[in-house]
Amino acid sequence: MRTLDVFKVSVRGLTGNKMRSALTMLGVIIGVASVIALVSIGEGARRDVIENFESIGTNILRMYMQRWDARLTIEQVSTLKERVPDMEMVMPTVSWGAQITYEGKQRWAPTMGVTPIFPKIREHEVYIGRFFTDVEMEIARPVCVLGWQVVQDLFAGRNPVGKTIYMDQRPFQIIGVMEEKGQNLGEGVDHMILVPLTVAQRGRGTNRVDEVFMKATNKNTVPIVKVTVERIFESKYGENAVYVWTQQEMLDQLQASTRTMTLMLGAIAGVSLLVGGIGVMNIMLVAVAERTREIGLRMAVGAKRFHVMLQFLFESAMLCSLGGVVGVLLGIFASRAVERVGARTAVSPTSIGVAFAFAVLVGFVFGVYPAYRASRLAPVEALRSD
Repeated sequence: MRTLDVFKVSVRGLTGNKMRSALTMLGVIIGVASVIALVSIGEGARRDVIENFESIGTNILRMYMQRWDARLTIEQVSTLKERVPDMEMVMPTVSWGAQITYEGKQRWAPTMGVTPIFPKIREHEVYIGRFFTDVEMEIARPVCVLGWQVVQDLFAGRNPVGKTIYMDQRPFQIIGVMEEKGQNLGEGVDHMILVPLTVAQRGRGTNRVDEVFMKATNKNTVPIVKVTVERIFESKYGENAVYVWTQQEMLDQLQASTRTMTLMLGAIAGVSLLVGGIGVMNIMLVAVAERTREIGLRMAVGAKRFHVMLQFLFESAMLCSLGGVVGVLLGIFASRAVERVGARTAVSPTSIGVAFAFAVLVGFVFGVYPAYRASRLAPVEALRSD
């Protein structure tokens, strides 16, 4: 018996009971669609992380003190650029949480004291208005630049430049609005208010600096800058005085985390595909029991055990293959639907290929036992069955 003949017999066996075949494929369809949809969500999250960090720059370093007896001041920071040849820019920052009041409305917004180079070092442009100048920082002029989301919350999207808000009951003139950029590890500038560093220090009642942003000349010089800065402060305060981390290190950690999350989501969805495979095996066993006389007749007229086993393997594989094709289409559709809701997704050819290949593999694996049972039937006994 030719393989083509075995294939034709397998197709007739599946089309002979269309409803049962369709219901059997349903488990595979749901499994494949779940794998593609969930993996696309994880992949979308990973790409979001990469784009957020790349928008800031992979040559950015951040430093803060780890010991209570070590002080970080503007004077110390201002000399770093001269002492570290591969450092392009340096910016000290001070965090200052303030109660914001505008036209009787009160809000709390994270406020950060920065220097005028903020737009350059963070690669974040001003959308409207301007950023404050060196002179305004030197005289501690009460001006501020609002993040995009702050404008939406307080001004409902209207142009706030020139208006006055109160921060801890002190008047501040709004001179600019930053472009919308999105969240980055919960530190999105969109939700912040930026003020001159000296203003934030006065508001906090301190001359210390909380954190320092540094920008290396390029991403290849980041390790050199990191080691040099650590040695400078360790020579003054001792070991473990400062902690310096880089955007690239954080990006690598987050990529590893999101990759693990994607694998977990895929594994969870893969369980439903395995359940669908068990359903296929169950139906194939039922088919073997129902078609015992047919099997006996075919073997009596010369069909070999191998051909019988191949027939049922083909039937199982075709069920899962067709279910895999439909599942891929449904998974892509589900991914697009999730993206319309608001979560970013990314369907990769790899996830489609892996999900479909796994569906076909499930068909073969869970079809082996029913096919083996069919091939081991004795022709005489099979012919006697009702």
